[in-house]
Formats: sequence, C-alpha cells, structure tokens
Amino acid sequence: MTPFFGVSLLIWTGILSVTLLCLALGYFYGGVFCRGRSAQSLRAAYYLSPALSGLWLVAAVLLYPVCLGPLASLSLVGGAFLASLLILAVPLILLSALNPLLVALERPQHGEADAGAGWVFFISTMGSVAGVLVAAFAMIPHLSGRHSILVIAGTLSLLAALGGRRGPVLVLGLAGLVAALVLGVADPAGRDGRMVRDGADRPWITLAAYPSAFGVLKVVDVGQGDGSWRMLLNDGLAQNGFDAQGRSALQFTHFLEAGAVHLVPRPRKVLVLGLGAGVIPAAFEARGARVEVVEINHRAFEAARDHFGYRPGPATTLVFADARTQVRGCSGHYDLVFVDLFSGDGMPEHLMTREFFTDVHSCLAEGGVVAINSFLDAEHAEPNRAMLATLVRVFGRVAFVEQAHPPSRPITNAFLFAARRPGDLNRLAEMAVEASGAPPAMAAQMRESLRSLQLVDAASALVAGAGVLTDEDNPLAALAAPAQMTFRRRAVATIPDPILVD
Repeated sequence: MTPFFGVSLLIWTGILSVTLLCLALGYFYGGVFCRGRSAQSLRAAYYLSPALSGLWLVAAVLLYPVCLGPLASLSLVGGAFLASLLILAVPLILLSALNPLLVALERPQHGEADAGAGWVFFISTMGSVAGVLVAAFAMIPHLSGRHSILVIAGTLSLLAALGGRRGPVLVLGLAGLVAALVLGVADPAGRDGRMVRDGADRPWITLAAYPSAFGVLKVVDVGQGDGSWRMLLNDGLAQNGFDAQGRSALQFTHFLEAGAVHLVPRPRKVLVLGLGAGVIPAAFEARGARVEVVEINHRAFEAARDHFGYRPGPATTLVFADARTQVRGCSGHYDLVFVDLFSGDGMPEHLMTREFFTDVHSCLAEGGVVAINSFLDAEHAEPNRAMLATLVRVFGRVAFVEQAHPPSRPITNAFLFAARRPGDLNRLAEMAVEASGAPPAMAAQMRESLRSLQLVDAASALVAGAGVLTDEDNPLAALAAPAQMTFRRRAVATIPDPILVD
C-alpha cells in the first residue's frame, strides 16, 4: 500500500484500526459460531477458515493492483481504510475466529475454568511472532508484495487441504494452492520489461525491481529519445534521475555539489549519508577526495551499479548501516558531509533531531560544511520550520535555498547548508553556477533557485515560534502528515499505477 498511500501517521492509523477492528469481529463472531455446535462441525470450520482465507488472498492479488490507484485518487485516508478492508478484512476475521473455535474444541480436555484459552492464545501469539520473523527476514527483502501474499495464500491453502483431507475443504484448499502457484509463475501485474503510458502518453518501462526491507526499488525509463530519462524510485519516491546523456537530471545533486565545492574548494574527506544513484560520491571521488558512503539498503547499491553506472573506486568506502548509528561518536575529520536521507514520503524522523545533527557537527573538520537535501511544501511549512530551528540550535546559522518551481507544484526541494564556522556561509551568495558543470538548462534553474537564498539564525522569522526536534520530543510525524499526503497525491496522479504496484 505504501506506493499509493504513503506512510504518514494518518495512513498508519487507517491500517492499524482496520486490523484491530477485524480481529475484534473475528473473535466475536467466532464465539457466536461456537454456541451449540458439535465438535465435528467445529473441526470442519477450523480447516475451512484457512482455505477461504487463502482463496481470498489469491483474489486480493488480482484486485489490489487495479483498485489501489483509484482508491488513493479518491481519498488517501478513506482509501487507505477501504484498501485495508479489501486486502485484510476477510482473512483477519476468518483466522482470528479460530481462537474462540479452538477454545471450544479444547474445553473437554481442560474443563470450564480455563477451557484451554491460555494454551490457545499462547500458541496463537507465538505463531504471530514466527510469522513476523519469517515475513521480515525471509519474504519482504526478497519477494515482491504480490509474491509474498501468494506464498501466504498457498501455505494457508496447503494446511487446510492437509488437515481437511476430504470434502469441500480439500477441494477449496487445493484450488487455493493451485491458484497461488499459477499466479506466482504468471505474475499478472508484471515487474520487468512492461511498458505503460501516463496521462501525457509518455511510455514508462520498468527495467528492474529490487524488493528490500526498506521498500521496493524500481528502475524506470520515462519517455523516448533525447527527452527520455531514467529514474530510481523507492515506493514511488524518486531517489534520482538521469537524462538521455547519462547526467543527473535532478537539480539537488548539481546544487549541493556546486554549493559544497564553493564553500570547500578542495575537500580531502567526504561523508555521504544516503547513496541514491551514486551521483554525489562518484563526483567527489573524481575530484580526488576520499569518500565514505553510508547506505542502509544494499539493494540501492545494486540498483545504482546495475543501471546508473556507479562504480566506486579505491578511494570510496561503502558502509551499509543506519546513518544515525554510524555518525554517533564521529570524530571531526570530514571536510564535507552530505545528508540525502529519504524513506516513505520524506526524511525519517530519527534523522532530523538535535541529537543527530549534533553528531553530524562532530563529524566536521575545522572549516567543514554540511549540505542537506530536503522537501519543502509551501502550503505546509511547519516540518521545514522545525528542521531549520533544529539546525540553527546546533550550528547557529543555516543557509536556506528553495528550489525554483512552478506555482502549480507546491512541493519542491530545499537545499540547506550549515558550517563548522557559521560565517563561512556568507560566501554562498557568490556561488558561480556556471562552474558547476551542469547542463545550460540546469544551470539556469540553479541561478533562479539561488535568488531565494536566506541566511537563517535564531532571530529569523522563518524559525520564530518553531520547536526544536529532539529524541524525546519529536512531533514530526504529526507535523509532516499533511505535506506527506500532498506529495503522495501528486505521485499517484503522476506515476502510472502499474509502476507503483510492487
């Protein structure tokens, strides 16, 4: 659901509330069903529930690729509720009904006082733990969402068939198992090599998909000929894009590189937090710097290597870890630190706190500079104000640049610079865009963005009244929810549904 609905606080509220509602209904109606039933009918229902659940999950795999897009276009919050019901309601109600059903079957052995409830709920909960571990470590990092659901559907169907052994339960179980296997091989939504067109009649071709524990990465070619470009998407969020000539087509890479080099002309050591397509680390290794890249997702490196030509040389060190833990205890020896960390619909909350930026400050050598890529929503500025206030608290002054954008697109990028010596930021206004090596059209956009430069300190109106984000007091999820939903609506309206389907 993430590529269609995002991961805002309101979306999670919909998913979790639907889950709990369905569990409650299953417990209730399972208890009602058990009243006055014979042991034989209870045992039949015990195997019928997973058989029907498996069949429903097979049907959901066919339904959700064509339903999630329209539901998200209708309403992100309401659509998330309806999508959760579509995928989860039937199997959750049927399988949670097994708990009271099993208690009824155990009653003759345990008596009326306990009736086996403690044992049933112990086994149920341990089964949930096992399911979480299998999903997190064996399925999600290696399989698409569709194939993960089909594995679950096939397993439920197989268990029902083995337990039922005869009659309708055996037929339904085998039918669900066969359907899951056929769909798993056929892969009806398609992942690689499929072409679709958007509302402007541009072709979108999925070149590769990389399931991972941190979302599904997709490499997509958009358009044709000289006007085409290649994108790296993470659950619908563009990590970077290359034009037909193999150059970065997104302004943030050119602007952050040009601004950082203007402030630190000859960097010796560079720390890059977030690999993306490998543009920034490749550029600074080419400048003769030693580069350390911290990336949490190994599949991102595979995508950058396979489809964006990223080949780290001997001067680059790749570290696969969370940026927060990697910079903790960092000693000051980096001339430049780049922060380009995105997940879901924005920067993760634990990477926007005073404590995190204090660790980043400690990474800087004397004269060192931090360059940050962030989102900015003109209609919902509170998350950006809170981030600026947090940076000002740590660094004393921040250079803030709003990427030039048409009025019809309220969400854009913001480029932030902070320095070990705050006075160094005064020179950013003199940045020579032409020296960046960006294509002429991109250089013109960069000049337009540079006109928005503001130097922000504690007395600036931009941070007046804004709270500082800390590990103990971090309301970013609530502050960012409206902006995240605005971004996700635009993504759903722009990217064809088959590209978003995992």
